[in-house]
Amino acid sequence: MYNQLIKKITMSFLMIFSLFITSCETSEEGNYIQWGSDNETATELIMRGMFHYYNVEWDMALSYFKAAVDYDSTSFGSYVMLAWMTPEGDLQDEYIAKAKKYVQGKNETSNLFVSLFDIPGGEGVRERRHVVWSKMHELEPRGSFIHYYYAWTKPTVDESIAEFEKLMEKLKSTDRSYAHVVNTLAYAYYDKGEKAKAKEYLDEYLRLYPGNNSNDSMGEYYYFENRKLIDRFDKISTSQETISDFLDQDNFEKNVRDQFDKMYLDMISTDLERKTKVLEEKIKDGYPKENSLDE
Repeated sequence: MYNQLIKKITMSFLMIFSLFITSCETSEEGNYIQWGSDNETATELIMRGMFHYYNVEWDMALSYFKAAVDYDSTSFGSYVMLAWMTPEGDLQDEYIAKAKKYVQGKNETSNLFVSLFDIPGGEGVRERRHVVWSKMHELEPRGSFIHYYYAWTKPTVDESIAEFEKLMEKLKSTDRSYAHVVNTLAYAYYDKGEKAKAKEYLDEYLRLYPGNNSNDSMGEYYYFENRKLIDRFDKISTSQETISDFLDQDNFEKNVRDQFDKMYLDMISTDLERKTKVLEEKIKDGYPKENSLDE
């Protein structure tokens, strides 16, 4: 199956995504995460997997990373990504163990990347992760993947937005792929309540990447924008079902009788409560208790 997948990676595909491949820092120069492999096919598969991961197309990303480790079983970066997308359990543990094994001998940035697995979860995990991404960003500020998660783990939405916009401008200025950053900014602005700005970014995302996830993102925007209307229709539908059940021919007589019984009991209860309250007020004002119930 993987061989068939690789045959589909044509020269035209490689030309289209060459800029993206360059942007993922496979070069040994600098302190980038050492994604690259001695196996060219594995490197191409890793880059394609990263593209789909960036665009939240994780099923496709999984396929490419699995194929990458078939061609290079020492690809620690692929094991990291596989572990990120795999539920907790034996398989995830296996991916983490292999990432830790094969990162040995790699540069400091790569080892910091894998060390994220050692950060305990729970309250404050975002801040703890940001410390690691900050170290990586300091070591290699040119790394776009590092910059992305440095921005993602910033303490506040406003700080994340500011950093993502810096990353977007950096990628644009060097003619590198930035559609995924646009998508992230759209969600950030929507969460902040700036829906018009979010819509602008979603429109740009559709233009830059008219693929599966851009349509999904726009669909989510319209869903959440119309959720109140959907809830209103749901309430109307529920009311209609209640009325329909009440008017059911077989049970109509019983429903009417039950409804009148309830109304009568409510009326008696309300009247009794009213009379009791009046009596309590009279007693409070010194009204004689004797024969009070005859009043």
